[in-house]
Amino acid sequence: MKKATALLAVCLFLFGIAPHAYAHMNTYGYSDINVNDGQLEYDLYLDITEVSQWMDMRSSGVFIIDPDKSSPSEGEVSWTEEDLRPLIADSLVLKAGGETLEPKIGEIATKNRNNGLCLFMKLTYELPSGASEYMIKYNFFFDTDPAHQNFATIREAGSSKDIVFNSGNKTVTEIIGASAGDSSKTTVEVPNWLMSMWEYIRIGVEHILSGIDHLLFIAALVIAKQRKRDYVKVLTAFTIGHSLTIALSALEVVNLPAAFVEPAIALSIAYVAVENIWLKKVKRRWIIAMGFGLIHGFGFAEVLRGAMSDRFLLTLFSFNVGVEIGQLAVLAVLLPLLIWVGRYKAYKYANYAASSFVAVIGLYWFVTRIITG
Repeated sequence: MKKATALLAVCLFLFGIAPHAYAHMNTYGYSDINVNDGQLEYDLYLDITEVSQWMDMRSSGVFIIDPDKSSPSEGEVSWTEEDLRPLIADSLVLKAGGETLEPKIGEIATKNRNNGLCLFMKLTYELPSGASEYMIKYNFFFDTDPAHQNFATIREAGSSKDIVFNSGNKTVTEIIGASAGDSSKTTVEVPNWLMSMWEYIRIGVEHILSGIDHLLFIAALVIAKQRKRDYVKVLTAFTIGHSLTIALSALEVVNLPAAFVEPAIALSIAYVAVENIWLKKVKRRWIIAMGFGLIHGFGFAEVLRGAMSDRFLLTLFSFNVGVEIGQLAVLAVLLPLLIWVGRYKAYKYANYAASSFVAVIGLYWFVTRIITG
């Protein structure tokens, strides 16, 4: 009975995470916020598809960016300030000195960011005289894309702070520099670099736990019975592989299009699962793990490309640490179970069943990602 329960647990783990996955579907935005001389300048980058959908759903008309193209050329935009002001009013609130501030909308254009076109808007807010702090509430697109994220850098008086707006973190409140120097108050503040580090560790953990195809690949790597030291070699090789390409891709040294990376990730899952079925004994899997880890790294790095940060190396390191924490948390649950169940002869049947299912899922994702490309 215990054997059957343990085998069922392994299968349910894999079966449970597989059907829900199509990784990296969430949209991204970027904010470059500068506070200086009583003004707050907000350079806002938004996913142009999300903007178009918002226009279609919320306005009385349908706006077509370019009837002859799937996307506009860089710099072109058909929306006017009048069209976009309701979007800003609905989705971005800035308060200071007890007032809700109205922005002056400057440049409106499409600009290339993170291998895609974004709608760019330059917003300028006049901060009330004597205001001690300001509050920003970011609420773009969460009703249509709960996983939407906006990577923001706030700069003032030579210092900077990195934050990420998401459905669980929509608001930030900052002290205006003039009042921060008030020596009559004693405050203990967390250094900005430490806050940035924690923020990107959290993002890394969330990214790996929501990147179900990465988790399924890791599960496929370890489900075949191996020596304990081989598990360590496999996981270390995968970590080295994806860490290398996370760095290269996020720094835009090497870049591969998502139309190649996403199908390749799906195919890697299917390949390893088929190996689990056909190979009588798994050997040198660490080579496969490192090779495919290089491909998976490009998928991980999608979240960092285009993010504005004055501490990019710190955020890159922190994000990688977060990915590893999430990965190890899953393995801490899965590996002891696999090692224990691997003592029983019936394990090979669970391996065949689970690996067959994983292979089918991987091939299905491969085909659908090629088609939707």
